[in-house]
Amino acid sequence: MIYISSSNDGSEVINLTRGDDAVLSIPLHTDNEDYEMSENEYLIFSVREKPTEESELLIEIESEKGSNDIIITHDDTVNLTSGFYSAEVQLMTEDGKRITVWPKLTGNGRTNLSNRKNLCLMTEVVYR
Repeated sequence: MIYISSSNDGSEVINLTRGDDAVLSIPLHTDNEDYEMSENEYLIFSVREKPTEESELLIEIESEKGSNDIIITHDDTVNLTSGFYSAEVQLMTEDGKRITVWPKLTGNGRTNLSNRKNLCLMTEVVYR
């Protein structure tokens, strides 16, 4: 199961059952208009335990070129502990720019905990 929820402060959290296969679709907008990716642009989904450079990169998944879908497989999360992690999605543009497109950081404290503990790996209840 995967879904994005919004907290009271407007920040978003990706909720994913640990070990599940899922597709995370990231809507892209510029100035209130939908952004169309070119056939050479792609997204990178990155996850760390903490939002610091010293924290190990746990997950890095590239979308197919021209797609805003991140394909998450069982192997990407099965060995991680359930809990909260820090995630972001970056758009790699045709002209070589790297632009963070998710999360939409809220408030003045853009590095506060509610903005950066934004991936919740939920415990799998039934496992065979």
